Amino acid sequence: MSEGYILKQAEKSLPLKWYYDQSQFDLEVSKIWANDWFYVTHESALNEPLSFVTVEVSKYNILLLKDRDGNINSYYNTCSHRGSVLQKDSSGKLKSNLLVCPYHQWSYNASNGDLVRTTSINDPKDFDKESNCLTKVNLKIWNGLIFVNLNKKAVWDAESVFVDYSAAFLKLNVSDYKLGHTWKKNIQCNWKIFWENYSECLHCPNLHPELSDLVPIYGRRLVDIKDDPDWEKLIENPDPKFQGGMREGVQTWSMDGSAQGHKDQYLESMNDFPGYIYMTSWPSVFIAIFTDHIRMVRILPISNDETEITAEWLFREATLNDPNYDKNNVIDFAVMVMKQDGDACELNQKGVYNPARETGTLMPEEYEIKRFHDWLKSKI
Repeated sequence: MSEGYILKQAEKSLPLKWYYDQSQFDLEVSKIWANDWFYVTHESALNEPLSFVTVEVSKYNILLLKDRDGNINSYYNTCSHRGSVLQKDSSGKLKSNLLVCPYHQWSYNASNGDLVRTTSINDPKDFDKESNCLTKVNLKIWNGLIFVNLNKKAVWDAESVFVDYSAAFLKLNVSDYKLGHTWKKNIQCNWKIFWENYSECLHCPNLHPELSDLVPIYGRRLVDIKDDPDWEKLIENPDPKFQGGMREGVQTWSMDGSAQGHKDQYLESMNDFPGYIYMTSWPSVFIAIFTDHIRMVRILPISNDETEITAEWLFREATLNDPNYDKNNVIDFAVMVMKQDGDACELNQKGVYNPARETGTLMPEEYEIKRFHDWLKSKI
């Protein structure tokens, strides 16, 4: 949670045209998405040699693959011949350690991107294979999470990549977790609208009655005790409606509130563990840490009014291998909440085309949105 909490006065939002103007979208892609680290997937998604995943950010197409030796590599998903996409599927497995273009069958070494052969009868004498290799993309695997950066000079720094960071994450050995489920949905809204929705709970009792029952303070349209102007008077009140955290008897975010016997000992031993911890990395991902699972939610811009949302559920191997553990208990609950958010974001997008208004208004509880807006403006 950021310092400062509620805003002392109403603030103007970003200009409404920033949510649909093409030139603004292009500026954000070039200044932010082409220069900041963004999350792709957990390394267990590439679970065997020669497996691959692709990801799109606006018009950029990125290919991640595990070569025959088990090394993960990242390239632009672009053939050096005339630019064809190399892998059109979102995931799959290569037949060999060669990447073969589906158009003209140029082939590349999956381990280093080197051009192996063309399909011309004769390569011209002045043809240089070394200058026609695949273009590598800057890659970082951090505690099992794969990030890429289109800026080849970018240096990884976790403290700057995460605007909200919890040291608890390092204690969980997340690289040992396994990907248990993936859910993907394209939402008809600008990418910033989804982040704004994530950053406040004024909508919670109206749109998320089930979540507000699970986390009572959300039912008060607040996310933290200090969002209440009278928080100092409530500091001794143990009711989660004021303190935050989950209601009595709830162990995790799931349809029935149960963790089905799979509670993490380290998290449960923390004095201030409210049942969930959030980590935020603008522009691409937030991480929700629970006692029995971790949920990664990736936000990627497709166009100025379309955003791809991908959720991944990570579980400890023992949890996944327990035949009595029903992972749908947590998956179904989160999908329900994300669909509710998606509907609201699409409604928000439809309403921003208003030539009579230049901006919206941020209310005191929307301090996280203000922080996001300030970050965005500093980037562009």
